[in-house]
Amino acid sequence: MGWTPADLARALRFAESHGGSRVLEMEAGKRQISGPVTVAVEALLRGFLPDGFEAPAPPPETGR
Repeated sequence: MGWTPADLARALRFAESHGGSRVLEMEAGKRQISGPVTVAVEALLRGFLPDGFEAPAPPPETGR
C-alpha cells in the first residue's frame, strides 16, 4: 500500500498518540494481530476506505 505506520494506524482508528508504534509492533511480531485488524487490513487492501479517511498520496517513482 505504501502507507506509513501512522497512516495505517489512522485508517484502523488506533489512538493517535501511539497507533503507529502499535502497527510497528504487529509488523515485528511483538504484538498479536487481532481478527478485526486482519479483516480491516484485508478490506483496505481491496480498496475500502473508512468514512472521513483520505489515503496518502503514493510515493513518487524512483526511476528504476
